[in-house]
Amino acid sequence: MQQAVYDAIVIGAGPAGASCAVWLAHMGFSPLIIESSGRAGGLSASNPFEDTWNVTAPGLTGEEVAARIKQSLDSARVPVLLNSLVTRIERGDTPDGTGREVFKVFFGADLPLHARFVVIASGVEPRTPPDWERDHYDDVLVGPGKHVANYEFALKNVAVLGGGDNAFENALFLKERGAKSVHIYARTLRCQRHWMKFLNESDVTTGAYTFDPETRQVNGRPYDAVVVLYGFRARLQGMEDLGLDCNELGYIRTDFQTTQTNLPGIYAIGEVTHRQHPCVVTSMADGVVAAKAIQKELEKDGA
Repeated sequence: MQQAVYDAIVIGAGPAGASCAVWLAHMGFSPLIIESSGRAGGLSASNPFEDTWNVTAPGLTGEEVAARIKQSLDSARVPVLLNSLVTRIERGDTPDGTGREVFKVFFGADLPLHARFVVIASGVEPRTPPDWERDHYDDVLVGPGKHVANYEFALKNVAVLGGGDNAFENALFLKERGAKSVHIYARTLRCQRHWMKFLNESDVTTGAYTFDPETRQVNGRPYDAVVVLYGFRARLQGMEDLGLDCNELGYIRTDFQTTQTNLPGIYAIGEVTHRQHPCVVTSMADGVVAAKAIQKELEKDGA
């Protein structure tokens, strides 16, 4: 049986990827999403807290926003392959033998899927120290999310590593959860200034520090638990050999008007590009920009 050629394969079912795919579907094209996790929604799917920054979803938690994203995909009848990790992307000819060039996207199946365009919306993952020998240490929590929300912090001495908004917001959350003490260690402060008024100066240490994850000691001081919030890094597994142009932080560079990468036919949107302030709303906007750019190319070719 002849394989289908999708108009676009979108890698990632977060706000950016879902937005792009839904717009393409409503414009009469055939998108397909490949998602490495078991559910749509991206980072929102692991956020049990109210998403107060999303003006389109007042009162909803990140998990509820993710459920709405799934509803939108279902309503637009966008096919989504869950638990599917992209392993590589190649250029090749269409399976119908016409000689038209397409992209072949491999994700562990015997045969690749084919598409006219590829949209990378794979998002980000929490950044860990590069010198860690393994990914897990007892009572060391990396990145924000449900694992932090479900942890029992009551009567514990806790260190928070990081100088961004996430570090300070989580420090306040830990205090509300009954932690005996919370101390922030930040090499530099990148947070919004208003966070500082909620903490005592003695709760924050700035400058270089040492951290031993095995003993949970920071500057030689032991803690019952440590929360590591070093920000995020782009998720580009399976795309390392494409030749994507990335900036010094590892995010994909794109054309601002179209979201196209340095590789013709491959677009990148959302937090994997860090094009603008990363959040649900700007990611959704990125998806629309990519969808309209792809629409223009498809209609130009008479698709």
